[in-house]
Amino acid sequence: MAPAEYEATTEMDLGSGLALTIIVARTVGPAGPEVSATFLRSSAPVQRPGEPLVLHWGIVATSESDPQVYGKPPRSMLPDGTTYRPGKLSVRSRFEPDSGSVRLAVPETEAPAGIVFLVYILGEAGCSEQWFKRSGGQSFFVSIGDAVSDAEWDRRAAEAAEREAIAAAAAKRAAEVAAAEAAERAARQAQYEAEREAREAAAREERDKRSVAEKAEAAAREASLRSYLEDALAGAEVVDRRDFDYEGLGTLVLAAVASSKRSDDPDVLPPPASVIVASSIAAAGTDLVLHWGIKVARRSGWKAPPGSAYPPNTTPMGDGLAVDTVLATVAPNGVRGVEIRNLPDDAVALLAVLSLPDAPAESQWLHDSATGGDMCLTIGSTPALPGLIHADGSPVSSTAAQLVESVVEREVEYGSWTLMHRYRYAEELVHGLVRDDQDAWSAIYVWLRYSQLRVLDWQRRFNTQPRQLSSAQMSFVTTLASRWRSLPALRWVIRMCMSCVGRGGSGDLGQRIRDDILVILRNNRGWGHGSMMEQWHQKLHNNTSPDDVHICNALLAGWHSSGDRTAAYWSTIYHFGLSRERLASYEQPITSEPDWPMHCRDAMIGDLSNYLGVLKAVHFGTDLNSMVGRVQGYLDDGTRWAVNDFMGTRSGHASLTDVLGSASHARSMIIKMLQSAGWLDDSRARDLIYLELAIDADTRRRVEGSADGGGHDGSLYAHLTVLRVAAAGLSLSEGGLDTAGALDRATNELGALTDRLASHGESQDIGLRAAATLVILRNVLLEVVDRYRNSFDPCAQAMGAAFNADQGVISTFLEEVVRGGPAFALSALLRRAEPAVRRVAHLGPYSVIAPLERTTRGPLVWVERLRDSMSMTVRTGTVIVAGSCTGEEDVPAKTAHVVIGSTVDVLSHVAVRARNEKHGLVACLDREELALLKSMHGCLVRAKLTANGFEVEIVDDTGRQSPSSGVEGVMRSMKSAGLITPPSGSFDQIPVPGMGRRQYSSNTLTRMTVQRDAMRKRQAAAAWAVRPSEFSLELVGTKSMNLQTLRSLGLPDWIKTPVSLAIPNGAMRKVLADPANETVAAEYMGLLKELDAAPEGDVKLCPKLRACILDLSAPAGLQDALRGVLDDLGCTAIDEKLPAAWDAVKGVWASMWNERAHLARAKLNMPADDVDMAVLCQAVVDADYAFVIHTTNPLTMDDNEEYVELVCGLGESLVGNAPGQALGFTMRKDRLTDGEPIIRSYPSKQVALQGGDFIFRSDSNAEDLEGFAGAGLHDSIPISKNREVEVDYSRERLLTDDAFRTDLCRKVAQIGKAVEDTMDGTAQDVEGCVKDGVYYIVQARPQV
Repeated sequence: MAPAEYEATTEMDLGSGLALTIIVARTVGPAGPEVSATFLRSSAPVQRPGEPLVLHWGIVATSESDPQVYGKPPRSMLPDGTTYRPGKLSVRSRFEPDSGSVRLAVPETEAPAGIVFLVYILGEAGCSEQWFKRSGGQSFFVSIGDAVSDAEWDRRAAEAAEREAIAAAAAKRAAEVAAAEAAERAARQAQYEAEREAREAAAREERDKRSVAEKAEAAAREASLRSYLEDALAGAEVVDRRDFDYEGLGTLVLAAVASSKRSDDPDVLPPPASVIVASSIAAAGTDLVLHWGIKVARRSGWKAPPGSAYPPNTTPMGDGLAVDTVLATVAPNGVRGVEIRNLPDDAVALLAVLSLPDAPAESQWLHDSATGGDMCLTIGSTPALPGLIHADGSPVSSTAAQLVESVVEREVEYGSWTLMHRYRYAEELVHGLVRDDQDAWSAIYVWLRYSQLRVLDWQRRFNTQPRQLSSAQMSFVTTLASRWRSLPALRWVIRMCMSCVGRGGSGDLGQRIRDDILVILRNNRGWGHGSMMEQWHQKLHNNTSPDDVHICNALLAGWHSSGDRTAAYWSTIYHFGLSRERLASYEQPITSEPDWPMHCRDAMIGDLSNYLGVLKAVHFGTDLNSMVGRVQGYLDDGTRWAVNDFMGTRSGHASLTDVLGSASHARSMIIKMLQSAGWLDDSRARDLIYLELAIDADTRRRVEGSADGGGHDGSLYAHLTVLRVAAAGLSLSEGGLDTAGALDRATNELGALTDRLASHGESQDIGLRAAATLVILRNVLLEVVDRYRNSFDPCAQAMGAAFNADQGVISTFLEEVVRGGPAFALSALLRRAEPAVRRVAHLGPYSVIAPLERTTRGPLVWVERLRDSMSMTVRTGTVIVAGSCTGEEDVPAKTAHVVIGSTVDVLSHVAVRARNEKHGLVACLDREELALLKSMHGCLVRAKLTANGFEVEIVDDTGRQSPSSGVEGVMRSMKSAGLITPPSGSFDQIPVPGMGRRQYSSNTLTRMTVQRDAMRKRQAAAAWAVRPSEFSLELVGTKSMNLQTLRSLGLPDWIKTPVSLAIPNGAMRKVLADPANETVAAEYMGLLKELDAAPEGDVKLCPKLRACILDLSAPAGLQDALRGVLDDLGCTAIDEKLPAAWDAVKGVWASMWNERAHLARAKLNMPADDVDMAVLCQAVVDADYAFVIHTTNPLTMDDNEEYVELVCGLGESLVGNAPGQALGFTMRKDRLTDGEPIIRSYPSKQVALQGGDFIFRSDSNAEDLEGFAGAGLHDSIPISKNREVEVDYSRERLLTDDAFRTDLCRKVAQIGKAVEDTMDGTAQDVEGCVKDGVYYIVQARPQV
């Protein structure tokens, strides 16, 4: 080789251990000067044996050329073994295996300015390619221009100058030729224009002649069309009319004529209108064909009408979408049309286009002349969405109903719709319509939740760029954060709305979704067309969605797997609720299996992990790590410490209690900062809310994952400690609601209990206190669930049906909301704690309220609320299991046992009625046991209830049904299966005293009528109000008489009775007979006649009867009497209280038409006319405590033991069985002064009732009858509404002062004994109260 005249050396590090030395040289040999570039590997081999190292290269021709663009090298430059590649500019040359080099040489006359190149390891023998590139994926470049001699550069410059001169001469010649040709063309054009103008003038003259005739014909057609329509529509109610004008062709008119068939019921929509179609379009030689279909309410697109709606000349298209109707001549001058009748009831619009099949192609289809779309004619009304009714029967707000309708319209009927459109419209609603309407916010949440559950389309015929979606998300959730700050009472539901939407991001963050996937594909491997990664890339560019987070997680699972990577990928896909079918359903489908080139495993894991963070940042707002990173920069010191402490606690080996406690502290600090840091803008507030949500979600997942109880020792202390921090956590989520206060008080009580446990250890007494606290927590959770049900269920039912959601999704919507909500952690921990509490408290799964010591046989049925069973007919021996009861219910006849899934006070009215009616009553607070009973719905069971427990055994389970099937279905199936025929001597044949009416002779009936009439006359002659000295059984009921008896027989001086008067029996009859009430009385008597003709148990007329009584006017004498009553009771504002007193009296009288009272009288076969209703008027003792005493223990019938229940405040919360338990205790009568009360239950009612001023109590002859459930049958009404006062049992003396509680219990028990002794030793049911250490008896009656 000749010596080099020029030589330069360059060292290059290509990364990944590969380095090159590049030698550029100029030599002169026999063939002339030559320029060469030698690429020499200067590092150790990076490839494995058998893997060739390849130079991928091209030329850069001149110094002005782009050094990253490959040019095709001259053939003389190609080394041996290198050839051109078809269709490619670059070439590839292998390095010599021995020398590790490749030399590129070219004659100096052909030498380029430089070489652009990459190096790669060729994939052979099962190996994969590996490329070496500059950062950012760019190619390398080496200049060789300096090796070219100056003489060569001069030669090239001379050649270039010569070429330019030749080109200039050629350009001049071309310009001369072009000028000559242009002159020739201009002459020809002028001649053409002259000829064209002459032709057009002749054509205009011909058109003008034709136009006069055509205009006359068109005018005649239009006149004929108008005349036809006037006749066709004369006297008709036109619902909608659309006129379409097609210039040069004519007019098409669609008119909808209302049907004459209308219902008198305003809630029944009229049938769809008929449609008159008429057209003046003149289209010689072709038919006019109406291509039409119908639109169904809340469904998008066309639907073919049924055959019954086909007019003549109609042909179905066979696609189920449309039909063709040929228009016939209907009027002179070529007017054509048709009338369409008998359209289906669900049709709301007619959709159409007009076809001229034999016309020129551009005129064959005529659409809406204004919009260019389909013609649309309204023919019917869209019915209101069903189901928008709260559990109490009230409709959702009009704002919410309007919102739901607008949302359904867009989700169901809009052709193009995506997540971006959903978030933008939701933000529009929040800015305008929603405001502070709770029902509307609930509808927003249900809508977003259905979107999160993928019930709604995330993409429908519209491509959304990721940056557009992320921007819409961020704008929406920032608006939600603003509303969270301004609407404290609605934070609970706004917070839930935010949990359904990803945080989103700025446009740059959204754009990264598109950009970063390209980087991943380019950096790691060139996945080709049809590969899974390329398909995912196309989906991400088309429309990203939260599914992409799960796809990325699945890919990472595959890359991390050491086994079957594809199996790990699909397992993760299905774990997150996706499927092959869903991946294939995207507009850019993913149908291929992923592949796993292992040379890029580490790079893929790193890149995908980073990409997952981008996806989560856009789609998930509750990603904990990303949210912590976002807010660190502006957290105050206290909040930052609390958040970092939580992050450290959760990442270590801390107990569940410590994690929950740390989480609650961090959340409380975040919320405090949100509420107090005025400098926070909405964007930062948004991220703080998402951080708080993320911490809450993280702790909830930890509770779900701690099925062993959270790692503690299972002691009562451990359970109560973790419950305390969980209750504190839920209180944060419930901030601004009453439930938050109840949770805070329960937290205090749990703290007091754990303190006592730490110092005294476990005992039955502490177990009972813990059981009471668990009742409080359970009732709070029920309040939360009830709020969710009342708020979300109407919209969930209505929207779910409108969205055509799977019935399983709709039916479990509320359950899944609860499970995924903030209350779930406390609920799960409460369930785990209950066995430990029952163990320490010596409580079983059942609390017997009314024993029935007899084995019964019959069907078991489940109802959500005991009230739902009141009007039902059940079979003999039926066991009713109810989720809850209010205390006002009466159970159906033939019921053997009632099981309630909530607490029941032993001495409440519902318990007294159970013992009176002789059916068993038991409370079941064991959730698993209650779930087991619920699962027996429809089974035939054998049941026995004793004072010690409840036993149930399945006899036949062939009738088992879903608990949602209802009671009537169970009874029908029992009858059809022959399982309900009672055997001889069965339960329904046992006589129950007082449940029927005796048959009397005609003489006896006559005598009884005379006696009743005489009594009625004496009642009519009585004063409007009577004092205790005037009480008699003709004038008052047993409540008044018993109080008077106690006063007259004498009680110890320390036992007081309140001042009492009565509005006597017969007063309501006198008011009805007053001339001022003539109209009301006539209406009332007419309703009674209707009631006599109605089926037994029909309660439809009860509201009207109550309304009549409440509409009565008070005669002057009664008004004066009421003034006197109020004066005697100590009222100091008689004129102010008088209207309320009269309303209270009427309310008591009207309560005889409560549904339960009416059904109970029907059961007794007692006519309403036989009911005497006095009103006992008393001053309310604004009690510190109220109590009910049964002087014989009703559970054991031990007449030497009293059973007492006591509550804070007034007694209505006790006798009415308000949520929670009373303080229940028993006491031996022979140990009333020195004995210890045996505590059976500690109080757990969250509120105490206070106030009321004066109370008007029902005192009728339809209560307290043996064998009749009259207890609490009618109303007692205070003239001022009672106040609800929250009770903090951690500070209540009943629980904090044992000596005070013992003394109070003894005193109350002594009252029971004193009353019983006064009433000749007859067991008594006593109601009383305590105020400032003074004891009162409110009423007493014989114990049932």
